[in-house]
Amino acid sequence: MAFLTYNNPPTDLRDPTLLFAFAGWADAADSATHALRYVVKQLKGEKFAEVDPEEFYNFTRVRPKTKFDDDGERFIEWPANEFFAIRREDAETDLVVLVGVEPNVKWRTFCQSMLEEIQSLGVSKVIQVGALLDAVPHTRDVRITGTATSPELRGMLKSIHVRRSRYTGPTGIAGVMTDTLRRAGIPAVSLWGHAPHYLQVTPNPKVSLSLVRGLEELVDISVPVEALESQGLNFERRVEQALDSESDLVEYVEKLEAQWDARRNRRATESVDEPEPAGSGAEPGEIPDADQAVASIEEFLRQERRGDGGSEGSQD
Repeated sequence: MAFLTYNNPPTDLRDPTLLFAFAGWADAADSATHALRYVVKQLKGEKFAEVDPEEFYNFTRVRPKTKFDDDGERFIEWPANEFFAIRREDAETDLVVLVGVEPNVKWRTFCQSMLEEIQSLGVSKVIQVGALLDAVPHTRDVRITGTATSPELRGMLKSIHVRRSRYTGPTGIAGVMTDTLRRAGIPAVSLWGHAPHYLQVTPNPKVSLSLVRGLEELVDISVPVEALESQGLNFERRVEQALDSESDLVEYVEKLEAQWDARRNRRATESVDEPEPAGSGAEPGEIPDADQAVASIEEFLRQERRGDGGSEGSQD
């Protein structure tokens, strides 16, 4: 297909399901791309194609990076969108994973090219994984919402207790991809993890873990999550340490906890399929201004991560 470079493309995938996530607009705290890269690593996905970035990026906005390889030689790492194949010996269907960076330009051309590849692989359904910033407390279970383009997939979301989102407004490449799939008649569903907006240091492994568990239910896979659970516990420990010296942020989180618990109690008597209200986070006027505390906690977490060599972002 146009704009794709292949490396041993698969020809024998069985009724594959595509999972995709893009860094950028739809990837708060890198939670979605971290989740899919974790799945690829744990399930031994094999890379078979990569998108040529030349047509789809403004490199002054999404800059390539200079790095060193294992031999100490300098090289350029370009923004990448990569396809991986995961063959499942214990199931009748396989997986394809597309994970990369939201392009800057030519979105319709990009999505049409991705659609052609998806059709050539015989993909039967697609799951988009995303994450958004929300006024939610880090001390509670991660909120997961979703959308689907068919009654069958909406039923699947309902069966795993994922509330439907009714968000309207600006969208990113994930939304355009989902609409392209819908128009082509390919069923698509999305899972959105809600990340605390006051914790934007990346990645947020707790949100990633909840997304992986949602995928396990939707596509009937089993992913070893011990490493991700360990990352999440370590992340929470660091957050609690940072909160010790930030009384304003503690008050802020307590407000969010109270709103979260009240909302959960109301939902206990509602239908699971009741749509998630638009703008369902905390009301800005009901919480204190904690901008300085937010900046302090983010800096604390960055310093902590640098101090242990960045293990928080590890996928091992």
